[in-house]
Amino acid sequence: MKKNIGSTIAMVLGVLVLITGLTQPNASYSNAGFIMLIGAFAYRSAKKRALGEVKDTNIRKAIELAGMVIIIFLIALQNNLMYLLYTDPVPNLIIPLWAIVAYLICFLKKPSS
Repeated sequence: MKKNIGSTIAMVLGVLVLITGLTQPNASYSNAGFIMLIGAFAYRSAKKRALGEVKDTNIRKAIELAGMVIIIFLIALQNNLMYLLYTDPVPNLIIPLWAIVAYLICFLKKPSS
């Protein structure tokens, strides 16, 4: 459990941010919560592969990468993206960037034997 505490915290925060975003008229925060959840699941999967806890399969990698593509599309397909990046960078830039960079760091690690 201690090995996955970071992704567990990210999942809990993602749910809380998603609920907050759904109760307010600001769609950026519901996207941010969804991005945090996708990023945390992909990161946890990549970490388990790197630690040798699960098999290193192409299907698992494809699902993780699909999650990253979804994150990119959730951000890139927003209306007035440049304005959103300027006025509210946390849900529109920092959280997605954090999810992608964390995943890439773990993805690039070689799996344990």
